[in-house]
Parts: sequence; structure tokens; C-alpha cells
Amino acid sequence: MKVRQAFNSKLFYRLISLFFALLLSFYVTSEKGNTTRSGNSGTFGSSLVSNKTITLETDLKLNVNSDKYFVSGYPDVVKVKISGPSALVVAAKNTQNFEIYADLNDLKPGVHTVRLKDSGLSSELTVKIIPEKITVQISKKKTKKTAVQVRYDSNRIASGYAAGEAYSSQAYVTVTGAAKDINNLDKVVANLNLPRNASETYAKNVALQALDESGKVLNVVISPANVTATVPIYTASASKKVPINLVARGEGVSNMKYSFSSDTKTVTVHGTKEALSKLNRLDVPVSITGVTADTVENVRLSPSQSGITAISPTTVTVNVSVSQKETSTAQKQTQASSQAETSSASSTKETVATDDSSSEATSSSSTSSQLSSSSSSDEVEN
Repeated sequence: MKVRQAFNSKLFYRLISLFFALLLSFYVTSEKGNTTRSGNSGTFGSSLVSNKTITLETDLKLNVNSDKYFVSGYPDVVKVKISGPSALVVAAKNTQNFEIYADLNDLKPGVHTVRLKDSGLSSELTVKIIPEKITVQISKKKTKKTAVQVRYDSNRIASGYAAGEAYSSQAYVTVTGAAKDINNLDKVVANLNLPRNASETYAKNVALQALDESGKVLNVVISPANVTATVPIYTASASKKVPINLVARGEGVSNMKYSFSSDTKTVTVHGTKEALSKLNRLDVPVSITGVTADTVENVRLSPSQSGITAISPTTVTVNVSVSQKETSTAQKQTQASSQAETSSASSTKETVATDDSSSEATSSSSTSSQLSSSSSSDEVEN
């Protein structure tokens, strides 16, 4: 009876309620702790997966007035270390749509140390450039056009063989650099390394070098940087020096007169004695097709006769002068005679006299013109 009364009392129900409340509280607290630990663990794992670091090599760009200044002393390629979210890092690697540059726009000629910068990368990425700074030399820019000289060791040519004049695929190249270096430029050379006992014409693509008078290599840019250098090699035989004869080739422009000149007066021709005995001069054809103004032509000399093996030098520089063909004396006198005949009927006798004298003058002038033409083989009229 007393036990039943105890279960039905208010105190009993309060104690039961308190017990369940505490039990519920412990359960909620426990679940919250598990959720927090699970969340922290997930965040840590996610962090390991999403972050990435890579190091790339990329070209260094210079922001400078390249028409006015020449810059030296900088590396062509730098390294860049990129860290951050994996997706952004991979995108930067695959697209390479960023650049590392040195801003030189506000700097004057001289030696400067500048910090490298980046552009085109997301602000969420951490970027480290290696090196962070570079030292450059800024100079006034100068450009010069220079002939190419081919150099080789003649001792590497086989016995019984001889070399003609070496030449390159580019007769002239453009050299750009600091004004002081261009002022000290002596020559541009193509060093051709012949094989031992070379017995046939040898050609190879070689890099050019710009040298000063002492043979020191200058820090300049040569365009093109490479040429094909050639050394003609032929069987040693007889040789003979002969004068060159500049002759026109092709159709010139109407009413134009062409004359040729060259600093090269004679060439050395190699070949058999029989072929050389028949050769007294070498005709050098100079193209006048479409030529309307003074120009300079580099004409390559190549053996065209049987028994001729080589010609040295292999090219000659020809100056082509162009002038308007003058109206002939006969044409001028004919025009004057026609004007005189129509000017006055009363001057017939004088006109006849004039015509007679004109005929004599015309004859004299024609004879003189023929003599002049026969003694000047370097002039051509169209």
C-alpha cells in the first residue's frame, strides 16, 4: 500500500522527469561532439586534397621602349612557384595565360636592379618568382647592316684539292645592340668547321658571331642568327685571271639607259688548261628587267663552260645606273626643221640652207654616236 502511494506521489514523477531530462541532455551533448569531430576531420581531409604547389619555367618579358633602348644582362627564362587551390594551380599550369615581367619603362640608361612582377594569376594563389630581382644594363640602341665573312681552316682540305671563295646564304645581316658595342663592331663571322681531308664542296648551318677588332664576341642580336656557310672545293688544276664583261640580261624599261660598274675588275677562273686557253674574258649577266632606278646587284658567278670548275670570287657587286634616254640629235634637228618650214613661206631658202647644214651635223653626230657606242660596252639603251 505504501509502495503504491510512493509511485503515485508527485515527488516520484519529478525524479523520473529529472532522470530523463539528464539522459536526454547527455545524448544531445554526445551527438554534438561527434558531429564536431566528424566535421573537423572532413575539413582536414578536404584541405589535403584541394591545395597544390608547382614550379614552372616561363619566359621573362621586359616592359621597355625597345625602339629606343637595348637591354642586356637579364635571364631569358625564370622560375615561378605557384601554390593554392588545386583547380586554380592546374589551370595556371595548363593554360600558361600569365606572364612574369620586369617594368623598365621609367628607367634611364645605366645599371638597374628591379623586382620581377607577375600578371594574369588569380589573387587566391600564392606566387614566388625565382629570382625575385634581376640586374640589367639599359643602353641606347643602335642597328647596323654588316657583311658576313665565312672562316675555315684551309689545312683541312685534302691534298690535290683547292677551295674557292667561301660564301653564306645571307650576304648581309642586321646587328642590333648597345650603341657602344655597335660602334666597336668589326665584323660578323660564320665559323665553318671543315671535316679532315675535305675533297668536295662543304656546306653547313652555323651560328653567327659579332666580333670587335680584338676578336672579342660582342653581346648583340644578329638577324638572322644562323646562315648556311659554303666552301666550294674542287680538284686543283690550272687557273687564270681574266677581266669581267658586264652585260645586260632581260628587258629593260622603254626609253631608259642602263650603265654598269663594279669594283671587281678581274676574277680567277679554275679549270683545265684547254678550257682556260679559250677563255679571254668572263661575261657577267646583269638583270635589268623592271629596273627603273639606280640599284646594286650581287651577281653570283657560276661555271657555265665545259672544263671550268670554279670561279673566284663567287659573287661580284654591280652598280646599275639608270637614266632617261635623251632625244637624239637627228630627232631634235628634224623637229627644228619642221618648225622652220611652217613658220614662214618667205624663209624657204634659209630653211633649205638650215636643212643642209642640219644634215651635215646629223651625219657628223651619228658617226660620233656610233664611235661612242662601240667603245662603251657597259651601257645599254632601250
